[in-house]
Amino acid sequence: MSRIKKVLFIGSKKLGLRCLQEMHDLDPDSIIGILTIDDRDDGRNVYKGFEEFAAAKKINFYVARNKAEAEDNILRASPEICFVVGWYWIISAGTLKSVPNGFLGIHHSLLPKYRGGSPLVWAVINGEKMVGTTLFSFTEGMDDGNIWAQESLEVDDKDYISDLLVRLEEKAVSILREKYIPILEKKAKPSPQDHKKATFCAQRIPEDGLIDWNKGALEIFNFVRAQSEPYPGAFTFLDHKKLIIWKANPEKMVYYGSPGQVARKSYSLVYVICGDNRPIVLETVEYDGRKSRAGDIIKSIKTRFGNS
Repeated sequence: MSRIKKVLFIGSKKLGLRCLQEMHDLDPDSIIGILTIDDRDDGRNVYKGFEEFAAAKKINFYVARNKAEAEDNILRASPEICFVVGWYWIISAGTLKSVPNGFLGIHHSLLPKYRGGSPLVWAVINGEKMVGTTLFSFTEGMDDGNIWAQESLEVDDKDYISDLLVRLEEKAVSILREKYIPILEKKAKPSPQDHKKATFCAQRIPEDGLIDWNKGALEIFNFVRAQSEPYPGAFTFLDHKKLIIWKANPEKMVYYGSPGQVARKSYSLVYVICGDNRPIVLETVEYDGRKSRAGDIIKSIKTRFGNS
């Protein structure tokens, strides 16, 4: 059985760069090219890191401006297998079939659960106690290909999404460390997903971060921590301007009032009533371009947060 010798890496962002570096450390001669996008308008980008890595290691470097250009670069590179980490364009059926050993990718969920977009965000919004990352094969379907490896981790009640991303990055790198060479040597075998257990995630946009104060304090806390940095943030409106909530905590005490009403201020903390008559305590917020302690921005207990 012949060994796979020509690997094309496709991806972006910090996780993608970490995975690329690990693959190169494991077998530097296997990587024939790096395909990325110019995402320098995204605060999470590590475009320069990819560019410098490709130059230092003398690896062909492709930058796609659109899906058609990306697929043309894949075909021109003529890889035997592709590893995909941090990619946002659907790869067409024809391109999938053009690569003999297929496309393998990292998905931050415990597939078959949370197929689709922003899986970790949705998992935290839903209050999941266990999340994970999966190395799987691409198909024409949505994240429904065979699983090569999967790692899970417990979610602490106080974990923010940035905490989970750091730990999942290590899990993903660990998967590659264990599976990359066996896959190239065709000694590893994947397992099919149980499609009956599948759940799906819709794509998210920044406007989806609008807080519904009619929900309970714990639900709103999960909503905040799921979209905190490095994501755009959960938000509400104060005097018709967006107020982003970066850090908060739920409280069990009962406060009667209207959802979205500031009930109490305590030094730098601001207590906001939620739909279950329990408050969420705002710690760090951003308003009018200024990030600060909540109490420095929100001055009055007469404050009411709205939807616009």
